[in-house]
Amino acid sequence: MNKNKILMIINEFPPTGQSGVQRPLKFVKYAVKAGWEVHIIAPKKPVRKVVDYSLLQEIPKEAHIYRVAGLGIKTPDESKMVNAHFAETAPPSKIERAFWRLAKLVNDFLFPYDKQIGWMPFAYYTACKIIKKQQIRNIYITAFPYSAFLVGLALKKKYQDKIFWVADYRDSWQFGIMIEKLVFPFRLKTIRKTDDKVLATCDAAVFVTPETRLEYINKHSWLKEKSYYIPNGYDEDDFTGITPKKFDKLTLVLMGKLTKVYGSPLNLLKALEDCFPNNYQVIHIGNIDKAILHNIKTSGYTSYNYLGYQKHSDAIAYSLGADINLIILNENPTAKYWYPGKLFELLRCGKPILALGPKESNLEKILSATKRGRYAYINDKEQIKAQIEYILKNHDQFDTSPETIKQYSREELCKQLLAIYEKG
Repeated sequence: MNKNKILMIINEFPPTGQSGVQRPLKFVKYAVKAGWEVHIIAPKKPVRKVVDYSLLQEIPKEAHIYRVAGLGIKTPDESKMVNAHFAETAPPSKIERAFWRLAKLVNDFLFPYDKQIGWMPFAYYTACKIIKKQQIRNIYITAFPYSAFLVGLALKKKYQDKIFWVADYRDSWQFGIMIEKLVFPFRLKTIRKTDDKVLATCDAAVFVTPETRLEYINKHSWLKEKSYYIPNGYDEDDFTGITPKKFDKLTLVLMGKLTKVYGSPLNLLKALEDCFPNNYQVIHIGNIDKAILHNIKTSGYTSYNYLGYQKHSDAIAYSLGADINLIILNENPTAKYWYPGKLFELLRCGKPILALGPKESNLEKILSATKRGRYAYINDKEQIKAQIEYILKNHDQFDTSPETIKQYSREELCKQLLAIYEKG
């Protein structure tokens, strides 16, 4: 088996868009640059409604890509099923609430992992052919979707020590934010059992936050010896030739999701109206829950501008031109260990960051350590106002140098991933 060959099984891969694509795409890019022979199994068609064809240009020509058809179902908008679990976003009609809870029950029964499970047998069959033909030892599988890890379990059963499998957790699975409220108990039991089996079977597990890794180690002490922390990061190439957007008023830019799980901007908008009535704008690039968007519109916040998904280079241009970049988390205590992958691109943008979330958050520690932003409790309007005013009055005090965050560059992070295979 060749130590400088790697097979990467990536379900969310260009032209599929959204932030989860960036991490494996950059690993591919810099593994090729490091001289590795990279083979990629990816779906034949996009697995999400959001697509970004510009990302195809980032795939190295030297990479060997196998586009595999399957029976995976394109990820739909499940917000109505999720919202039915919460009093403030549940439909007013009892019949409608009951319908969506029933739909969620059926969903959890039919898809105990996720809706891409139908693609996995085809990915496994293709992986077996590639491993045999190319004599590949190193296997990389990233999740979400977590059903991708089933391919890893099957490959380890077939090849055992002949392959070295790294399971890359882009998010926590069994400890996901509010998971106990979002899935039915029988599904959660299946998730925990399978997740534990993945961790016991893989040769190494990689987590994007040290807290997620520690959470798993606290459950399985043996995991400490074969688990690693490799955060998300930024790619310096993504900032080359980008012209920052220009705005004629105070502009705050949010890149990312706004859902019941990820958080709402209503308290931020209230604070901004108090401080700068009709003299500011919030530009949101990404996805938003329909219920949250409805609340914003009915509350009369006309300075909130939702642009939807934008291609990656355009999103960066907006963030480079912002007066303040935003990160919004849920107030739930389980969110204190979480921070979005976009954080590191925002650190690289060099503009002050205002982050909102639970009373305690590791995100606050990162912003403080990097001197690139301020943090406020999402439900404390006065604290939000104070932090906005502090940022605007002390704009020059924030660190803007790329050199001070070089440890988060995608190239450096890829070196850490490849080192795991070299060690193994």
